[in-house]
Amino acid sequence: MKLKKLLKETITWNNRKFGERLPTLADYKEKYGKKEVNEAINLKDAGGEVFDTIIAFKKIYEKSPHKKNRKINMYIKQLLKIEQQLSDVIGDLD
Repeated sequence: MKLKKLLKETITWNNRKFGERLPTLADYKEKYGKKEVNEAINLKDAGGEVFDTIIAFKKIYEKSPHKKNRKINMYIKQLLKIEQQLSDVIGDLD
């Protein structure tokens, strides 16, 4: 989809006269009747979800007949290292 087409689709943007303020999120919520806006995901919670997902995969993998596959074991270790690095960076943001 072209940017020009996207800009033309927004009624509030097209009807803006010279010198008028730019439309805000509140303007769009009012125009389209949306009462709620999704809040940003808490980074710490998202980091925890990543760790939980990796551990859940590891537990399922360990019960599979392929549990001795060295390449998959290596990738799981790498995922856990990456998750730890993400957690460290997220902790530094606070």
